[in-house]
Amino acid sequence: MNPANIQLDKQKKILIVIFFVLIAYMDNSYILKAQRTGLSSLDLKIARLNTDLVNLNRGLENMRSSKTKPGAPGQKKAISSSMILRESQISELLQEISTAANKFDIKIAQIRPSRQALKEKSAIGQDKLTSILINLELICDYHNLGRFIQALENLPVFMGVQELEISTQLPDYMKQKVTLVLKTYVTK
Repeated sequence: MNPANIQLDKQKKILIVIFFVLIAYMDNSYILKAQRTGLSSLDLKIARLNTDLVNLNRGLENMRSSKTKPGAPGQKKAISSSMILRESQISELLQEISTAANKFDIKIAQIRPSRQALKEKSAIGQDKLTSILINLELICDYHNLGRFIQALENLPVFMGVQELEISTQLPDYMKQKVTLVLKTYVTK
């Protein structure tokens, strides 16, 4: 072996070692630095997602518990069943309608109950129901009409709006003439 070749081999070895150190330095400085930055931003996203998941689970538990609690604040009342009146109680219903109209400053020009010709069959073993139409002619404004209809819907009697017609009233444009037909059922 020639000492010059050995020297050359040592230089090649040193050059190879320097090349690998340079590659390791470049890899550590640029590639691994970018990967570490990406991983740290992922850690922040994962932490944020974990807190969002915990909040979501807490919200779901609150929803489930509010469904089971009957009197939770902010929860609407359960819809109660409406009762069906007897024929003898129609005058009391008309009085309740009149009281509700007075409460909302609505003038009742005319109120007429009328029986509908058809009888509707109810469930087996129950009395037959007769539908009653209550024709109302009112003078009021839009806002009070809405409040009045809502008050009628909240009455414990089963009742619905069959027809509604609104027309302007010439002397006072702030008040409207309203023809309202309510439908309810009575038993004998």
